[in-house]
Amino acid sequence: MQARQLVWDDLDKKKFYFFGCTMFLGIRVIVYPTNLIATRLQVQRGKDFYRGSYDAFIKVFKTEGLMGFYRGFHMYAMKIVFGQIYITTYEYSKHKCQGMNLMVQGLVAGAAASIAGQSLSVPTDIITQRLQIEGMKRSRTKVDLHTATTKRAPESVYSVCKKIIHYDGLSGFYRGFFISLVSNVPNSAIWWASYNVFLRNVGKHFECDSIGTHKMPVQAFCGVLSGLVSAVATNPLEVVRTRIQVGGSRSLVRVTQKLWHEEGHGLLFKGLTARSIAMSTASCLNILGYEIVKRLSYNYRNTPPEAEANEVPDKF
Repeated sequence: MQARQLVWDDLDKKKFYFFGCTMFLGIRVIVYPTNLIATRLQVQRGKDFYRGSYDAFIKVFKTEGLMGFYRGFHMYAMKIVFGQIYITTYEYSKHKCQGMNLMVQGLVAGAAASIAGQSLSVPTDIITQRLQIEGMKRSRTKVDLHTATTKRAPESVYSVCKKIIHYDGLSGFYRGFFISLVSNVPNSAIWWASYNVFLRNVGKHFECDSIGTHKMPVQAFCGVLSGLVSAVATNPLEVVRTRIQVGGSRSLVRVTQKLWHEEGHGLLFKGLTARSIAMSTASCLNILGYEIVKRLSYNYRNTPPEAEANEVPDKF
């Protein structure tokens, strides 16, 4: 029997949302340190603070301790709610795109989900990123980021919000919203499109599980591959987005020109190692968590295991 993916109509929605929030909170705890390191590497100019991902991990641990890896996590954890909106939009959009091939399903549904999620999560991203770079030390080179300072006491969410309003007004909470869409919509679309294609092409070589879906090791492997593909494809956009959101000019063109002047071709790879690790790890854990949630939420009364796959066969 050909393996299929569990779809929106297969799920008990109450179980889905309960298990989803619980599962993804644990996943965020695991992947947050690499997310913080990637943000700091993307914000710094050249190698002003850290020489690379390993150096950043060591310095953060030595100067800020274990909790230094979790600066701003309390704000980041709020994105669990936005994540449920994201995944609901994805599943519903994919359901409406059943007549399309797998790649197009992933592109359309992934893009729609990202637009819905970003509209709500950008303010949280702004605050989280400013808290993440708080522990960065000044060097001889002046840093023009409002929050890249060293303080004895950790900065609170309230003080960060006051700074944002002082420098940028209320619109500061949506600093980089356009570039956030430009960065994250392609990232989401590419991730889901590549995941769907990888899952079909890899999964066809393995037997399905007891409910007719792909086995979890196959799903995890495809998640890692999708994370790497999307990390490499969208890294320059992510660097520009991060720079705009944490401070400086709001102009996409000016920030890009400035980064190109500072980094040259290095812009393509700035923070890429940390981001690839973060995204591949997060992709593996997220897709495992998501598939576990879908299995726990599976409504056996509605869908028989023999249900046909909703995929449209094509070479893509």
